[in-house]
Amino acid sequence: AGRRVTSRGAMIHTMNRAAVLFAVLTLASVWHADAACASSQTFAKLQPSQTGLGTDPYEVEWITTQSGKTKLFVLTEKGKVYASNTNGASFVLVNPQLKGTGGDMDVARVLTSRTDSATGHVQSEHLILQGCQLEADASGYQRCTSKYHWASRDLGDTWIQPCGLEDTGAECFKSPSTIAGGHIEGSFHMNPHNPEQVLVRVTRKSCDDRDFVTSADGSCGHDLFYSPDFGKSWVNLVDNSQHRVVSFLDFNWAPDQVDGKPGIMATVYEDLEHLKQRAGYNWDYNVHFVYSTDLFASAHQTLMRCGNVFQTLGKDVYVAKNADCEAFHGASEDERDGFVGGQVELQLSIDGGKNFARACFPVSVADNGYTIFDYRDDVSGPDFIVVDHDEEDEVARAAPIGNIYSSDKSGQLYSLSMRRALYLGGAVDFTNVEGIPGIYFANQVASGALGDPAEFIQTRISYNNGGAWQPLVPPSVDATRKPIVCAGVCQLHLHGASSWDVGTWETRLGSVYSQRNAPGVVIATGNVANALSFDPRVVNTYLSRDSGASWDEILQGPHIYEFGNKGGLIVAAKMSSLGPANKIQFSKDEGETWTDLPLAREMNVHNIRVDPVGDGLVFLVHGTDSVEVSGDGDPDGVVYTIDFASLKDSNNAPFTFPKCDTAGDYEIWNPTVPGDSDGCILGKKYTMERRKRDSCCLNDNDYERTKTTETNCACGAYDVECQYGAERQVEFGECDRMPNIELDKCPALVGQQYPNSNKRMIAGTSCVGDRDALGVGSFTVGAPGAKNKKDDGEKNAMSAATRAFLVILSLFAAVAAFIWAYGKFKLGQYMPEQVRHVMDQIRDRVDEALGRRNPAPAGYFEPLGDFDNEEL
Repeated sequence: AGRRVTSRGAMIHTMNRAAVLFAVLTLASVWHADAACASSQTFAKLQPSQTGLGTDPYEVEWITTQSGKTKLFVLTEKGKVYASNTNGASFVLVNPQLKGTGGDMDVARVLTSRTDSATGHVQSEHLILQGCQLEADASGYQRCTSKYHWASRDLGDTWIQPCGLEDTGAECFKSPSTIAGGHIEGSFHMNPHNPEQVLVRVTRKSCDDRDFVTSADGSCGHDLFYSPDFGKSWVNLVDNSQHRVVSFLDFNWAPDQVDGKPGIMATVYEDLEHLKQRAGYNWDYNVHFVYSTDLFASAHQTLMRCGNVFQTLGKDVYVAKNADCEAFHGASEDERDGFVGGQVELQLSIDGGKNFARACFPVSVADNGYTIFDYRDDVSGPDFIVVDHDEEDEVARAAPIGNIYSSDKSGQLYSLSMRRALYLGGAVDFTNVEGIPGIYFANQVASGALGDPAEFIQTRISYNNGGAWQPLVPPSVDATRKPIVCAGVCQLHLHGASSWDVGTWETRLGSVYSQRNAPGVVIATGNVANALSFDPRVVNTYLSRDSGASWDEILQGPHIYEFGNKGGLIVAAKMSSLGPANKIQFSKDEGETWTDLPLAREMNVHNIRVDPVGDGLVFLVHGTDSVEVSGDGDPDGVVYTIDFASLKDSNNAPFTFPKCDTAGDYEIWNPTVPGDSDGCILGKKYTMERRKRDSCCLNDNDYERTKTTETNCACGAYDVECQYGAERQVEFGECDRMPNIELDKCPALVGQQYPNSNKRMIAGTSCVGDRDALGVGSFTVGAPGAKNKKDDGEKNAMSAATRAFLVILSLFAAVAAFIWAYGKFKLGQYMPEQVRHVMDQIRDRVDEALGRRNPAPAGYFEPLGDFDNEEL
């Protein structure tokens, strides 16, 4: 289903603890014996749409333009490219159309123009096939050094051939490596605003000819090449800068392109001596983040000194820089010997790089890198950032863990949401539920299990944007309707991104997956026990229809899965981690019943893809043949295409799947938090339309859920979290200031009001009445006498409370007896409604003054309750 995470240096874009389980009221649903969608049709064996691929088709690009043109590309591990203009019904080998291919010359990547995340359409028909020819460098390391690449402006209907070959035509694609003599590092970057403009980073031949570790003359720098005409010609930006830049490290197109000028952001070395000394620091003080709109022909703009790595997400720009940058550059040459470059801070811009502000994290340990999660396009800045801390403890440092921090609405203040989140191989086990804001899943290494974290990983869910985490309630029966029995603590644990992104096809397991078109439906692999298992023999496949509140075991064993028809179809197949599959299965009722599509030959299924913008009725299943092998002994790649619009059963009758009736086949659904009778999520009550589970009908392609409504709620416990620098020591307790936290050290807080309750509203909540949730009183951070440190804060708070108590003592004593009797004997039932309402408010205020709090909502689990102060 295309679940992949793309790494980018130390920053990555687009992943719990042993806890007390409170009562959760919702139980898992079970199958009905007379399930309405059980199919009476049987199907003949499916024939593969493409065999003889030689090796696994590891990359699939299903491209659709805004005009409706569709093309499917399959790239194999051996560098062969297959294309289909028929949504996978048939394929054509592209390599014979590419001059220069053959022998060791293969295609390494299929590169498209930017895809619109809202529609799934690519912005143009521009396409680059990046070539690869493996050659060994001086140290014996093999790398791609291809001088041949192919391009197209019409999605591959015609190809622009590489320059330097005979009969290339009037136009050819010139490789920058033929100019510099080195090799391309990374991939070509088309300008999302103008795909004719292309950037690519190239090594220098003098470096490729020697061991770069011992090179001390600056030859191992990198050049950045720019093409204004889709590869026909190139400009070396190091030469164009007249060597004001001596080497490029990181680069990208700027979010905003002013007046059509090619705005470029990059991290660079500006001095040759600094380039020679680059191995002296983990994070280099002499690398700077810069910007140019004229291809660096004039002096570039330095946006940030010591900016080593950056990432652009929409208009947001994130830069990782040395935390002690200014101190280093203000020190003498002798003093600089004491700087090690190990402390990193994150700078954030929400206006395309014009202004930056430091992101403040409350845990002060060295940072190895960041993973940024930005799920909401309508809100500037990130939703969460996961930090890979360089812990002092050796066991913790070696463990695959990171801390999850939730952002405030400014994007500058981060509250600790979860420690020890599973962070393996660059993938974080952290994801959202599509279509319903505020609901997240995360996997956490339990406290005390860092020595062998794979043995004790637990899944948690949050219904309030990471403000609170709780376990998953397991289903009561398995896929065969037998009771699920387990020893000890029985909870449901699910696999995340790390189980998909790390490892091989023999070890991968399906991760938590949802789609915006199927609100509330979540599917995943996992197991019921006290911790997550990686043994495919005990892993099963689960589905939730209510955003994770309850679960069904829908298939025994680990399966790979994909949604289609806006949630009306689910296609699944046994994963290769459990062995070859002899069938593909599909469900019309969200997993209650399944119909088999037998395969002509067994295959090791690797993934399932679906038409990204069409009716969602065409599925592509790819993997390797379990019997046939290619000439070199590798398993032969195979592709099966299932088109439900033309599917015939064994009697040659059309597949029965009637279209939905808008009057009778849909229901109104209200997402709720388990145990919370208010039914509010992030300050809103949602009413959503969805297809009934037993309707078994086909959604129209133009069907939109127009009956979704939202109503604001009063602010409550689920709408607040601890402010930066505070934590809860016990479940649903008060937010206490962390030890050694000095609030005025964070620039974003200085001069701001900080609530005495140490709480803040969760970013994104739409609740009404935040004062009731945050409490009364605040102080100005950085002001003389302000509670900038924990000890001072406790002293000031006590004296203020004492003075307030003395003032109201006489009045309170006079009415205390009546207030007690009102609650004890329920006197409100004898009073008019308006009087009762007033009395209830008075009683609430008295309870607040006495420190009495409402009980925690059922299922509420505080994220910081199991931390010792030593861990901070």
